[in-house]
Amino acid sequence: MKKIFAILTLLLVSTVAYAGSYNGIPDKFFNYLAQGKTDDAIDFLYGTNPWVRKNSDQVTNLKGELSKLNRLVGKYLFHELILEQTVGSRYAHLIYLVGYERQPLRFEIKVYKPGEKWRFQGVSFDARITDDIEKLANQKILK
Repeated sequence: MKKIFAILTLLLVSTVAYAGSYNGIPDKFFNYLAQGKTDDAIDFLYGTNPWVRKNSDQVTNLKGELSKLNRLVGKYLFHELILEQTVGSRYAHLIYLVGYERQPLRFEIKVYKPGEKWRFQGVSFDARITDDIEKLANQKILK
């Protein structure tokens, strides 16, 4: 019984710790996507870092690509962290499986903590995740 209690406590603590990770940047970003507010999602990310240019062509292009997603792959359904690669305690590269009605996409979010707070460092997304999973599965067959 004590083992079960210890395991449940550990799971609860790790869930609580994860929920507040990275100042909530990824979760807030995906909440905007869930509401269909793609421009707000990008503005939020770039708003966490005073060093990135908010009005650059890159940002405009990113907003345009993100706004087309619902027409191309349907409605946003979920996001799930599939890889968290940290470098020390101040940089993280997060890869998410993001579900849409038609197919899943991969979103990569990079965050950096130069002081007390995490800030956005970069974002990208693509539809190649299923190809990468297929390649990985085929490599495992050959071993």
